[in-house]
Amino acid sequence: CQAVAPTPTATALPTNTLVPTDTATPLPTDTPVPTDTPTPVPTDTPVPTDTPTATPDYKATEAVEATATAEVVIADIREQLALVGAPTDVGHLGWMQEKPVSINLDGAWVWNYEPFAEDLKVSDFVISTDVTWEATGLLICGLIFRSEANFEKGAQYQFLSLRLSGLPAWAINFYDEGLFQTSIWQSTAAGIDMENGATNHLVLRAEGGKFTIYINDDRVGTYYDYSEKAKEGYFAFMANQESGQSTCSYENTWVWVLDQ
Repeated sequence: CQAVAPTPTATALPTNTLVPTDTATPLPTDTPVPTDTPTPVPTDTPVPTDTPTATPDYKATEAVEATATAEVVIADIREQLALVGAPTDVGHLGWMQEKPVSINLDGAWVWNYEPFAEDLKVSDFVISTDVTWEATGLLICGLIFRSEANFEKGAQYQFLSLRLSGLPAWAINFYDEGLFQTSIWQSTAAGIDMENGATNHLVLRAEGGKFTIYINDDRVGTYYDYSEKAKEGYFAFMANQESGQSTCSYENTWVWVLDQ
């Protein structure tokens, strides 16, 4: 028998197989071309002008500080004036001590003095001072006031405080030609601190022939010289001793002039 060749059958295509179609590739969009952004023109940087540096006015500053200091001092002085019964709305500051002053004595009946407020020649005033004494014997620390220009020979008053064991005393005396003439008043005062190295606060208010005394803030009294032997003059610290070695030291002194 003759073999019959098989009839070719069609090969079935797989179902659901997608045949790719030609997909158009998207054309690129136009990339924006950068526009010309103008570079800002730099503005002119201001050139610093030469500003002069202010020179401190030292004199003005010192004047202000001095004024402020004076105001504080005067306020304190007015309080002290009120404590001693002096008017606080009359007068002016005539002089104020800046540094302590010490008078040293060595020998028998030696005395010495130290002028202060040398340009101040006045009649009526209030004077305040703190006096510290060191002594081996009798010592007198005090103030010369209303003196003629020659403190050794000129007419003058002296306000004295005495350091003598068992006798805390004070006096207002009048001298002329270097010699004692008369005592306006002298007395003891329990308020005087007699200890060696002690400091006593003395205040004298002088108006004409009227003298009012305060020692350590206690009013000792008011005393008079009706003859007014010395009407005006100058000031000095003074010291006198009997023997040995002594020192009178003065500080915080001021003079308030009572204007007439």
